[in-house]
Amino acid sequence: MSAGPNIVIRPAQSDDAAAATTLVRRSIAELCQADHHNMAPIIEGMLINKTQDNISAWIATPGSYFFVAEVGPILAGVGALTGDGEITLLYVAPDFRYQGVSKALIVTLENKARELGLPTCALVSTDTAQRFFAARGYAGYDKDEDDFGMDATSMTKTL
Repeated sequence: MSAGPNIVIRPAQSDDAAAATTLVRRSIAELCQADHHNMAPIIEGMLINKTQDNISAWIATPGSYFFVAEVGPILAGVGALTGDGEITLLYVAPDFRYQGVSKALIVTLENKARELGLPTCALVSTDTAQRFFAARGYAGYDKDEDDFGMDATSMTKTL
């Protein structure tokens, strides 16, 4: 699937796990500073389940839809959707921020949800990403502090 002039979105494969893990961890560390404020315990909490073993398992899980965005040969973003419409991951490589990668991935995830016949998509957003999701029609309904002291907002969108 092509999502833009240089962005190609495709289903993730098992051999994408290492690069996807590096991308997600870099994205959190470098782009989510408004959420973790460079506080090690919060960063560690955000990264605790972002391991290569977990990402490999998420890619392989039946009923889970894990996509990667590539710009040329470079992995530029990842996104994942459960079979019930929960967006569980949407991360962009720091070098590709503001280049349409996140937009291409969210469109792909929403289209997959529509293909599955789902009426909505749901997610939990960090403060960093909340404006991005709101601009794409997601509305917040519950703001809470997660287990690591970071604000998190549950959001949904009717498809």
